[in-house]
Amino acid sequence: MRLLMVQVPTSHLGAKEKVYPLGLSRLASLVPEDIEKQVLDMNICPDPWADLKGVLESFAPDVVALSFRNLDPLAGHQASYLSSLKTAAMMVKTLAPRARILAGGPAFSLFGKRLMIEVGQIDIGLLGEGELVFPQLIGPTLAPENIPGILWRNKDQVISNPPGPKISMDKLPGLDLTAFCPQDYAGTNTYVATMGIEGKRGCDLWCGYCLYPFLGGTCMRLRPPFRIADEMEHLNKEFGIRFFHFTDSVVNRPADHFEQVCHELIRRKLNLSWTGFFREDSLTAQNLTLALKAGLAAVYFSGDALTRHGLKLLNKRLTCEDILSAARLTAENKILTMCHFLVNLPGEDDKMIREAGDLLDRLLTIHHSAGNLGAVIFNHVRLYPGAPLTRQLIRSGNLDPLTDLMYPVYHNPKPYNHVLHEFEARCHGAGIFSRLKLGPKTPRYPMEMPK
Repeated sequence: MRLLMVQVPTSHLGAKEKVYPLGLSRLASLVPEDIEKQVLDMNICPDPWADLKGVLESFAPDVVALSFRNLDPLAGHQASYLSSLKTAAMMVKTLAPRARILAGGPAFSLFGKRLMIEVGQIDIGLLGEGELVFPQLIGPTLAPENIPGILWRNKDQVISNPPGPKISMDKLPGLDLTAFCPQDYAGTNTYVATMGIEGKRGCDLWCGYCLYPFLGGTCMRLRPPFRIADEMEHLNKEFGIRFFHFTDSVVNRPADHFEQVCHELIRRKLNLSWTGFFREDSLTAQNLTLALKAGLAAVYFSGDALTRHGLKLLNKRLTCEDILSAARLTAENKILTMCHFLVNLPGEDDKMIREAGDLLDRLLTIHHSAGNLGAVIFNHVRLYPGAPLTRQLIRSGNLDPLTDLMYPVYHNPKPYNHVLHEFEARCHGAGIFSRLKLGPKTPRYPMEMPK
């Protein structure tokens, strides 16, 4: 048996942002020794399609596993990565017509049954986590009716098997660092670390736009802190990796687990640093100080709304004061901070837009003298099927239930579709003034509301 594992392109070629394929690397470590294995991450190939053609012709695989990580690049882009999955499947079927084709990954899981119908070359679809079932899918014989959490074909039907149990985080398999060498991903990124680290899976917050609970489960499954530190230490000492990003939906929840991870990293005295997305109301002066001692290099916040209405709409369970208090903590500690917000949310009016601008100005003022604000990233909300906000828009008649959400759909109606650009200009000016120390206050830009 010969197995080819492929990470299909899901990034803007030429952007030079590389992400180590954690999921595929863990699955690669589960491949038995009697199966010959090759891997290909098309995201790091200068000519990915020629490379896929070459490995299919030279290796002649019996099974091809396609990992599909992202649907689209977000940030308002209308590009879709679905063509990558479709083209890859067609190329496999053309050059290795007898190969069994598997597909999985976060993006595939969101539209699994539809993709099985649209991409007829795929034989087996894997929904959600794959560690417990992947070994059953790559052997010489296959009994799909007995494997939980997969999609499979029975003549002209696509059968969906009920999901099985999720893996315990203390049994998470290691990374295949021979197949996917971390050094192949080093030295290119400008925004996030190339090497991810998993501290937990699942999320219990149910933010209105988010599908993390669907993908990872509705409760947090915590990885033992010593295993997290073991993996970071090994990557640091054996491969020289010094910068990590926690892939957790929120790195500092629950607080006791987060603090245990920090203590474990401090105890080992490792020469590394890390980042992650933080929850504002769980950040304290004490655990921020502890995190800095443990190697914290930058804080990412995803407050997502700048108004009370928006925070309630998105079910953030945060207050505006929580957002400001967290900003004060990172400014006082002069820790590099990135903030993410969604603008022009459903139901916003002139008063709310002004409220959002006022809160933004307060944030810029807090960070001004510290000069620690790396970026404020604004987006419009991407609508996903099944997300609470999407269902609410359909119920209220503000979204056609027949809208195809597999391709990028953002909520950005008039008259406030200019607000993102206004806020970006405001942050740009504030950032320049802060860096060049041009005064104690951030510059304000009055916003003209359309009539």
